[in-house]
Amino acid sequence: MAQAERGASPRVRQIAPDLIAPPEVGGELRRTDPRAPLSDIGPAAPPSPAAAKRSGGEADDRNMIFRPVATAAGRVEAQGMVIAIAGIEIVEPDHMCQGSNGEWPCGMAARTAFRSLLRGRALDCDIPEGELPARLSVACRLGSQDLGAWLVANGWAKVSSTGPYAAQQNEALAERRGIFGPGPEKLPGSGQPEEPVAEGQPLPPVAATDGAVDAVPAPSAEEPAPRPAAIEPFLREPKGLY
Repeated sequence: MAQAERGASPRVRQIAPDLIAPPEVGGELRRTDPRAPLSDIGPAAPPSPAAAKRSGGEADDRNMIFRPVATAAGRVEAQGMVIAIAGIEIVEPDHMCQGSNGEWPCGMAARTAFRSLLRGRALDCDIPEGELPARLSVACRLGSQDLGAWLVANGWAKVSSTGPYAAQQNEALAERRGIFGPGPEKLPGSGQPEEPVAEGQPLPPVAATDGAVDAVPAPSAEEPAPRPAAIEPFLREPKGLY
C-alpha cells in the first residue's frame, strides 16, 4: 500500500514484502524479423531438384528403393523387383578374368565391391509410371552418386552400346581398374600343388639343417627324466627362516 500512496502504477501490486507481481501484458504480440546470418554458411542451402521432387507427394515415393540386395555388380533385388542399372553391361558373379597375375574371379570381386558401396542403403531410381514389370532396367543413384558411372569408372562393369559412360570406361582402362586390372597377387607358396606320394614309394629326403641336432634319449622307468635347468632354483632346499 505504501507504493500505491507514492504514485506507483495500479497494475503493479505488492503481494509480499519481497515479491512484486508482474503487470499484465496487453496488446498483440508481433514477431520481429530474423537476424542476419553470422557467416556465409549460416543460412541453409536450398533443396536439390531431386529432393524437391521426392517431397512433392506420394507419387514420387515409388522412386525410392529400400533395402536393396546386390546379386551382381549393377543388379539389385528389392520390393519384389529385379532392377538392373541402365547403360552398363553387368559382369556376372561367375565370370572369370585373365590378368597378368593369372585367372581370377573378377565377377565375384565386382559384386563384393558393389555391395560394399550400397550397404543396404536406399536408392533413388527412375521408376516409370504405371504397372511395373518384375524386371526392369533404369538409372539409379545413391544420394548424388550415379551408380552406373561409379561401376564403369571403377572397372566393375562395361559401358553398353547406348550407355553414357564412355569417358568413365576410358579412365578405367587407362588406370587398369577392376576387371581391366592384373588381378590380385598370388600368395607365397600358392604355385603348382605338390604331387602326392604314391603308396609304397619312399618319402622324399628331409633337407639338412645348418647345425647338428643332438638326439635326446627317451627316459626309462628306472631313471626319471632330467628336470629343466630353469626350475632348478625353485627346487632347492630352503635356508634360514624360510
